[in-house]
Amino acid sequence: MKKLLLLATLFFSSLVSYCQKDKVYTSLEDALKNPADVYILALNNKKLTEVPGSIVRFPNLTVLDLSGNRLSSLSETVAELKRLTELNLSNNRFNTIPEVIVQLANLTDLDMSSNNIWFLPGTITKLVNLKQLYLNNNKLASIPDFIGSFSNLTELYLYGNLLPSIPESISKLNKLVEIGLGGNMLTSLPENLGNLTNLKYLALSYNKFDVFPACISRLSNLTVLDLNGNKLTTLPESIGNLSRLAELYLESNKLTALPESIIKLEELTTINTKENPGIKLSPEFKKFIEDKKL
Repeated sequence: MKKLLLLATLFFSSLVSYCQKDKVYTSLEDALKNPADVYILALNNKKLTEVPGSIVRFPNLTVLDLSGNRLSSLSETVAELKRLTELNLSNNRFNTIPEVIVQLANLTDLDMSSNNIWFLPGTITKLVNLKQLYLNNNKLASIPDFIGSFSNLTELYLYGNLLPSIPESISKLNKLVEIGLGGNMLTSLPENLGNLTNLKYLALSYNKFDVFPACISRLSNLTVLDLNGNKLTTLPESIGNLSRLAELYLESNKLTALPESIIKLEELTTINTKENPGIKLSPEFKKFIEDKKL
């Protein structure tokens, strides 16, 4: 009986501990009542112009959301959050990635979308554990070669910047699963991007591609390909090599036909060809679309 009671007590204690780790604190005042119990702190949309100094009182903090404030810099106190793994600084007023962030050795997820970032400091390569990096809607006109240093990166999002090209060093990111490059000024991709065989999601929408990048046809695990809003007039037969492709978005291009090899894509569940005024589909292709209910 005592053994059962002990087991029940241990189970209850572990359940309470798990719930504490999962609890999201949205009030600094409430969080400071029991600082050691705070693992997730969301101070988003609080009109903050600086990070509260009391942030250092949370020894177990792993997730910090400071999005939607008025921050343009971070104090050195942030470096004391040694257990932090996720940091959201989106929708603030940063011009670059704050230097203090590189001291957060355990950081795996960094979101700095919707700021005014126009360059990336080389010191961020110290974030060796980074897996997810979001830099959407900034003012980046180039991506430095050192992007290839983030060997653990699985997601890279650069939507809505001013990028005319992507460095060849991106091919070193062999763990990359998702990359979002929509809303830039790209006309081509580095050929060695085709080496990213773990890539499943590739978004190139609303760029300036008038030729389908040949390297894409080598992305054997690709499941989603978004090419909406470009200037493509044709697609190569090699697109049929993407045997795992499930979603293909081709809206608002200048396509007049589609390669018959697309019919080979047995996993395809979605294809969007709207706003291609001159497109004509063969009877075989129409049957393929009808049979798969695309």
